Amino acid sequence: MRRHYGILATLAMTVAAVGLTPATAQTHGCCSFRVTHNFRLCLPQGCQQPQVTWNWNTQAAVWDLNNLPPTINTNSGSQTYSVPSSDSQCAQAQITQGGQSCAVATACASFNVNWIAGTNCLQGTHTAFGRACAICRRHGANAAANSHIVISCPNITQGTVVWTPQFQDALGSECGVQMYDPVIIRYRNPSTGATREEVLFELSASNFWWQPNDDGATARTGSKDRGKTGHVTLLKGRSGSSESSRIHIRWDANMQVVESEATGEFADLRLPNVGDTMPLYDDGGITLPGVFDLPFRAGRGEVVEGIEMGGGGVSGQDIPRTPGDVDGNGCVDDADLLQVLFAFGGQGGAADVNGDGIVDDADLLIVLFNFGTGC
Repeated sequence: MRRHYGILATLAMTVAAVGLTPATAQTHGCCSFRVTHNFRLCLPQGCQQPQVTWNWNTQAAVWDLNNLPPTINTNSGSQTYSVPSSDSQCAQAQITQGGQSCAVATACASFNVNWIAGTNCLQGTHTAFGRACAICRRHGANAAANSHIVISCPNITQGTVVWTPQFQDALGSECGVQMYDPVIIRYRNPSTGATREEVLFELSASNFWWQPNDDGATARTGSKDRGKTGHVTLLKGRSGSSESSRIHIRWDANMQVVESEATGEFADLRLPNVGDTMPLYDDGGITLPGVFDLPFRAGRGEVVEGIEMGGGGVSGQDIPRTPGDVDGNGCVDDADLLQVLFAFGGQGGAADVNGDGIVDDADLLIVLFNFGTGC
């Protein structure tokens, strides 16, 4: 089963997964992201009391490379609400030396859902925000937030999600940002218990703005004096269906486009070609759709179990791991020891703590020597 929302720890810890910069010497750099969307959804007349389940996971991490392990604060949970409803949750972390803030991280998520007056339709907003700043030498910070709401009601079999996404980021000289924003429909067959998913919408980007306006949306990258690689990928349509449409652009640190394609309903959009300069913050950007109609329909014998809407991102650098911290949660404990034991004799992987290509006694000793660190 495909799932986007359980990956915050991986996003925050793995530089290869998100394209952030190594945690060697972040200084005088702040990176931030804000993923926002507005939505509308009309419900069948028999659905007068829909449930809204919110799942959130926010994490703020700061560190001094001279004094590891890092400080990692998390705020995560799940709660069910009626309509109307709203909530907000945050995590924060800070390192202060001599009255000066040397590293600061804040990660937040929020949502609100309400009725459209005089209708059986819902409208709402979801936001995930993160900001990571490192001011002092050999300090670093990381902020990661993702959350989603699930709207459910026994009578839903079809409908349309009206979706308006918005991405904003700000990149310092030695840090990066990654953002994503999906809409997923979960179906279930009550007779057989079988479930399936459709991805109606999936937008991911780094070093990129997607700003809705009266004419659609303006998409653009950063300023000329701060060249960074980046990408934007949009998939609209049903999973495994020929109805899917795609936009994909990738550019290098010189702002030169290295990949560009538009398919399906986006085929006629005027995108930059390979070799062109990616439109910058001050150049007006690219005109793209701003509002998306996302229809869905349950198959024969199926019902809609839930409509998932959310998103999030990560900013800053990859979090340095304490020696022996195999799972990267900041604490060397039984879980790390078990991973090494289960992988004993294998080649590479996270359990290869010393990176020599094999999981053996040397890796086990590192975990045992550091056992309890950071816990």
